[in-house]
Amino acid sequence: MSRGVAAAKAQAADGRRQHQEWLDLTEVSGPFLTMPVLLRAWPQLDTLEKDERARLRARHADWQTDTSAGRDEWVAYILGRLLGWNDVLTLRLGEVEHHGLDRLTLRVAEHNTEVRPDFALIEPGTDLAVEPDTESAAKRVQLLGMTVPAGTAPTARAGGGGDWAAAPADRLARLLRHHGVPLGLVTDGRWWCLVWAPLGGVTTTAVFDSIGWNEAAERNVVRAFVSLLRRRRFFEYQESETLVGLLKAGLAAGEDVTEALGVQVRQAVELLVDAIGRADVRAVENGAPGLHASGVGAGEVYRGAVAVMMRIVFLLFAEERGLLPADNEIYARSYSARFLRDELRARADEEGETSLEHTTSAWHRLIALFHAVYGGVDHPGSGFHLPAYDGSIFDPDAYPWLERTTPLLSIDDRTVLHMLQAVQEVRVGKGKDREVRTLSFRALGVEQIGYVYEGLLSFDGRRATEHMVGLIGPDGLEHEVPLRELEALAAKAATTSPGTSVKALAKAIHEKWKDPKPPATAGQLEKRLAPLGAEDAAEARRRLNAVTKDPALTERLLPFVGILRDDLRGLPTVIPNGALYVTESSLRKNTGTHYTPRFLAEEVVLHALEPLVYEPGPLQTADTGEWRLKSSQQILDLKVADIAVGSAAFLVAACRYLGNRLIEAWENEGRADAMTYRAGRAVDAVTAADAEQDPVVIESRRQIIEHCLYGVDVNPMAVEMAKLSLWLVSMDPGRPFTFLDDRLVCGDSLLGVHSMEQIQSVHMKPAQQSDILAEQARELVDQLTRERLAITAIKGVDLAALQQKRERLDEVNRHSRRLRLVGDLIAGAALATCASGHVEWYAKGRRRHGSCGRSLRTESRTTRRWFGRRGPRRRSGWGRSCRRGRWSGGRCTGPWYFRRCSH
Repeated sequence: MSRGVAAAKAQAADGRRQHQEWLDLTEVSGPFLTMPVLLRAWPQLDTLEKDERARLRARHADWQTDTSAGRDEWVAYILGRLLGWNDVLTLRLGEVEHHGLDRLTLRVAEHNTEVRPDFALIEPGTDLAVEPDTESAAKRVQLLGMTVPAGTAPTARAGGGGDWAAAPADRLARLLRHHGVPLGLVTDGRWWCLVWAPLGGVTTTAVFDSIGWNEAAERNVVRAFVSLLRRRRFFEYQESETLVGLLKAGLAAGEDVTEALGVQVRQAVELLVDAIGRADVRAVENGAPGLHASGVGAGEVYRGAVAVMMRIVFLLFAEERGLLPADNEIYARSYSARFLRDELRARADEEGETSLEHTTSAWHRLIALFHAVYGGVDHPGSGFHLPAYDGSIFDPDAYPWLERTTPLLSIDDRTVLHMLQAVQEVRVGKGKDREVRTLSFRALGVEQIGYVYEGLLSFDGRRATEHMVGLIGPDGLEHEVPLRELEALAAKAATTSPGTSVKALAKAIHEKWKDPKPPATAGQLEKRLAPLGAEDAAEARRRLNAVTKDPALTERLLPFVGILRDDLRGLPTVIPNGALYVTESSLRKNTGTHYTPRFLAEEVVLHALEPLVYEPGPLQTADTGEWRLKSSQQILDLKVADIAVGSAAFLVAACRYLGNRLIEAWENEGRADAMTYRAGRAVDAVTAADAEQDPVVIESRRQIIEHCLYGVDVNPMAVEMAKLSLWLVSMDPGRPFTFLDDRLVCGDSLLGVHSMEQIQSVHMKPAQQSDILAEQARELVDQLTRERLAITAIKGVDLAALQQKRERLDEVNRHSRRLRLVGDLIAGAALATCASGHVEWYAKGRRRHGSCGRSLRTESRTTRRWFGRRGPRRRSGWGRSCRRGRWSGGRCTGPWYFRRCSH
């Protein structure tokens, strides 16, 4: 290697180190600059001249003598001198009026306060005070800034004027979007918070702490701050190379983050399932009956692990978006999932990660958090209160074996650390371009979360009946294979190809497990299977023993250690006989479950619902000026059903669209809060994703969910994912989750009866049948319809109202068992006779009735008598209710029931 090449590589490595160092010391929330973008724009961070470094230290010392009194002078130095803004800086001195900046003050009427800028970076030669109007002045601004009192954290919520509890950074973001200025800075002197507020996007904040800027150790942080914000970056580069252009380039990498997150969440579920299995073994050794003996199967364990990860992602999303009080000291210290990772990481750094395997406090804290969200919590001495949000996903009775046992299963802290890291740090890229990014849930959309979790429908839990291992392979397509089969292939290769046994073994493994994708190429496998040297073998034994705790098993695994994939702990994936593990399921292929991207869902929803909310509308005229929006009540009377709901991509899109139209209708009807919210907004424009948290938006979406939206899916996990998605777009920090148990249900939309005529005639093809159950069925359906409408009619948003709705729904389900039984009998008879070829009684029935399915008229007398009973008659599995929405005889919810009773 030449000296020039070596020097270039060393410089590139140094540039990456510089960027990683300042990123590690900067608190970022939202989509930000990625490593490839940073290295492209700054192979090396901009340097500070020696004289400037000396001046910085001197000014820093002056400011530190009195951070309150010296704030303005320190801010003026940073902006004017350090960043070089002198001739393009407009700065307010103290609290005096400033005619140019005051033109950009925003009155926030709904919160009875103002947002006032204190400085601005403007185009050269511009004077804001002489611009003809506010809009013209705003177009001259590159960046707007605010100063706040010393000691005020820019991203912490506070009072600060009126009844608006928004953080200073969020207030500035509101001002920026109002004027169409994408960048802002808010500072108290110590904290410098860069704010990026793109129209239609989420707010990004990056907080730099200047307390150590006089120290050599912080030099790269100062260099990064200057590199991003110095004068020439705004005026001397093409648009794509300005700071805004670079931020947009970083945003485009979001797809990579989503894919990586999907893989890591699946790995976290795998790790948790394994930890549950290990904890169960320990519990049995201590005298507990164990999960298997208690009737808890591997599939149930997998669903419980998925539910835990769904809860964690929901909580991280809610904490970062301010829907849960993450800035409250008690919540942050005793409950928060977001900060628990940092605490565990600090312990691992101090004590060593393996020490976390001997403690379980983090798992108990997570369970306490889940219960607090479900049932609420009060700390009277401190004044901290968390309302009860309810919600089936947090119901502790859904998986009682996981969180209701005494003692709890002992899930170790190391497992919890890696579960949390899997959803808070994503590893993207390959080779030298691989980087670790801190995930921002402000930037993660509901649809992306749905995509991550729909991927989990492809997998299921199993219990090993022999020793198994997890092979390397493409993400999500790895194989779990019996150790016995690997050993057999190795023995065969040694016999048939004594001199080239490793090559033969590699080829055999590649051929045996090539579908859907092989673990690696035959050549790569051959390299990984090569015999280990003494030192490498000792390290491999150490890692294998950490998993197996069995020296004999370790020796059996040693020849194959190179092709075993690592779990999140960095240990080989080994599944001992009897252990729980996760593997691919055929369910996703069988059910046709696939992710629907947001843009597609919104396009479909727009064209489907637009004709229903306007009259005249697109069906009457192409002139949008002639369209007239229907009333709010007419909008709430609409019914939207997705009968293969998945993670609710279409229902979320419908919720957003109809919610916006409902706010518009409220404005037309003179509702004050809607008029205030929409003041100054274009009809179809939402200025930011952050605006989804506005109380008017939340209220409109909750109304749409409660009146308009319905969904069915054959997979119970998909139903829970759908609920999660709708809760994420409609969460009110002060109210329980919207009641969805009567609207999103588990059932089969393809198999079952679909009309009242089929029920009345007790036949799949009722054309030639008499109405055997006409009067009884119609009367019962009318009763069920009234009972379901009564659920929607229950007013109130507290737990008492939710309990009333739940009790009403229980009554509906109890009363509908008879109808569901008849529906399943009809479908069962049709399947039994149509799927198996002609039998004697089938042939007679076909000749007699000319339709598929045995006539049930001979049983009509019994059926009529049964319909008249006060309660369902129990026959084997038929008529048994089940919390999960299914029973032993078939699906409990067919499309006929859903369509009739949901309207």
